[in-house]
Amino acid sequence: MIKNYFKTALRAFTRNKTFASINVLGLSIGISAALVIFLIVQFEFGYDKIESDSNRIYRVVMDLKFNGNEGHSAAVPAPLSAAVQKEVTGVEATVAVMQFQGDGTAKASIKRDGLSQPVIFKNQPGIVFTNPQYFSLLPFHWIAGTPESSMQNPFNVVLTESRAKQYFPSANIRDIIGRQINYNDDLTATVSGIVSDLDARTSFNGVEFISFATIAQTHMQDDFMMNTWNDWMAYSQVYVKLSKGTNPANTEALMLSLLNKYNKDANKDAANTMRFHLQPLSDVHFNSLYAGFDQRLAHKPTLYGLLAVAAFLLLLACINFINLTTANAAQRAKEIGIRK
Repeated sequence: MIKNYFKTALRAFTRNKTFASINVLGLSIGISAALVIFLIVQFEFGYDKIESDSNRIYRVVMDLKFNGNEGHSAAVPAPLSAAVQKEVTGVEATVAVMQFQGDGTAKASIKRDGLSQPVIFKNQPGIVFTNPQYFSLLPFHWIAGTPESSMQNPFNVVLTESRAKQYFPSANIRDIIGRQINYNDDLTATVSGIVSDLDARTSFNGVEFISFATIAQTHMQDDFMMNTWNDWMAYSQVYVKLSKGTNPANTEALMLSLLNKYNKDANKDAANTMRFHLQPLSDVHFNSLYAGFDQRLAHKPTLYGLLAVAAFLLLLACINFINLTTANAAQRAKEIGIRK
């Protein structure tokens, strides 16, 4: 019976090639276009879905007013992370993230066995200074080392597996521990840990992690303005993970007290104000008000518009298919009558 159906369909297609081609192509193109759009939208909405307890993770951002002109910043003063750790209650983890100066143009020099000259890698992205708490936010699998032992001391660096293989392609992954990397002919760090790559989309784009304590032991303490509250670098960011049951508004109020304590001019009058705001992690990928350094953003209204276009294309393809089939109904009715 099924074989007979296929024969009948093939004969009908052969007799009405133009009609069948338009019908099939119209429906298939509509479905394909809708599917492609859906995959694009799904990709963008799939950001930051891997972090554990992501509903408690926030990025600290700033709302500013200078001479009555409003502004917004994803960057914050460098001393904020240390002050939050010491003086703000209800915060489970405080994560400082400093992009390496010249990120994307950083140079890494590696000494390899058997070579007299170091191997140089230029334009290396994803190099950040951070602390051990960084790894409590993301589900990294540690191949060698631990967050506490690998990130606590200055001049240590943790590599992702892909970056480790790039730097040391012939070495066993565990033998890389203890090797040294020189950055921009200025800073030398020892590899203290290896983590697996994250197989997911996230706003955390680091792949090479230098211990945050390194900054205080180098001239970068002044370069990054580590003791300055009234200015900040574009690549200085802070994330916090609140304790369960903590109200974000209360934490914002405590952070404002910190700001007023260490920067007396932060809110000197109504035309010049500074406020810290806790931006939910789920909003980081979509909010252009707080565009971070070298951060990829998506626009939610555009994505919803694309979904509407996909639905319209699919509906249009279905209507076209039904109309063409209905137009051919008279001939089909004759065929059915003859068969009966």
